[in-house]
Amino acid sequence: MLAINDIKFFITIAACKNFSTAAKQLHVSAPYVTQKLRSLEEKLGLILIERQGRQLKVTEHGQILIDMGPEVIRQMASIEEQLRSAKDDLCGHINILAPIGFGEKKLSPIIGQFKQQHPAVSIDLTLSDRPSWTDAPLQPDIMFYIGELTQAHLYRMVISPTRRVLCASPDYISTMPVLTTPEQLMTERHNCIVLRENNEDVSLWRFQHIESGKEYRLRVTPSLTSNIADVVKQWALDGLGIINRSEWDLITELNAGTLVELLPEYSLPQVDIVALMATGESARARKISRFLEFAKGRLKEIL
Repeated sequence: MLAINDIKFFITIAACKNFSTAAKQLHVSAPYVTQKLRSLEEKLGLILIERQGRQLKVTEHGQILIDMGPEVIRQMASIEEQLRSAKDDLCGHINILAPIGFGEKKLSPIIGQFKQQHPAVSIDLTLSDRPSWTDAPLQPDIMFYIGELTQAHLYRMVISPTRRVLCASPDYISTMPVLTTPEQLMTERHNCIVLRENNEDVSLWRFQHIESGKEYRLRVTPSLTSNIADVVKQWALDGLGIINRSEWDLITELNAGTLVELLPEYSLPQVDIVALMATGESARARKISRFLEFAKGRLKEIL
């Protein structure tokens, strides 16, 4: 009889180009994948995958498993979750995708705390400097995102509001011309440090004067760029220039005075921390809803 784990196994290897890639996804050896597939095919009496050189081709019978398997997995997970809900016990698996800096510093401890409270829930956390729902190595159940949203087909929940802050170190401020308007970033030849993230137009800096509402759009020429937030922040701490970053990542430095906010009379675009999901609240698995509630509460305490 076909087991749920057999279906999960086959769907995973069918999505890969070869057995080596599948083995990495499954955290096993390539020979194990080959042997497991052979055993599955013998159990069914059918060929599910054909080898074409180094590539894998799913057969007609294998395609049936791919088409119908995910729904079977979802139904079984739903049955198990409903049975466990009688004693308020969560179970199942959650795939989470998040930006590197936020995921490492803020989200990973929260996941650990949630796991301690709900040991029957397993969680996979994938971190990326360009998180994308469609390009993720594992299909996300939740994708945390900070920045301009472009994936309008997904359901959105604001986890924590935050803002962008323009700042620099006291050493940099003491050696450069006083900055009183956004235009001076260009005319006074200030050093601008840029974080590459989310495939956004990161060298276009936007400001709005809080009192008058006047907007400014400046195309800065970065003196330093990186795709890692901590690298960019360290350059600013070392007095190498000005950064335009999310406030959640600068709270410690701003409070300590090692970074100083610039142009406080101007606001920068809001960059809320949001969770993106494929389903609305009514259709969302209980483990997903409970994790989101937990993460939202914890972030409210620490941000």
